[in-house]
Amino acid sequence: MLAYLEGLVDRKTLAIITALHSKPDQLFHLNSLAQEAKVPVTSTARIIKKLVAKSFAEEIKVGKLSLYKLADNNKNKEIGKLI
Repeated sequence: MLAYLEGLVDRKTLAIITALHSKPDQLFHLNSLAQEAKVPVTSTARIIKKLVAKSFAEEIKVGKLSLYKLADNNKNKEIGKLI
């Protein structure tokens, strides 16, 4: 099913969304998310900011540390059906 989304969504964005959906309850540090998605850290930082702004992901601040996880909303439930 991912092949259908490749033309609509950038490959790196799709990899990050897939990584978040594969472990929906896990908190990811930027580096661990980049490693899980096999996307460079700088690209991951740019993409995760967009995903947080559009409510696909949540940012959780712990002191100066930012952790990210899949947002629990209807958008992600529908995307989960496609993935």
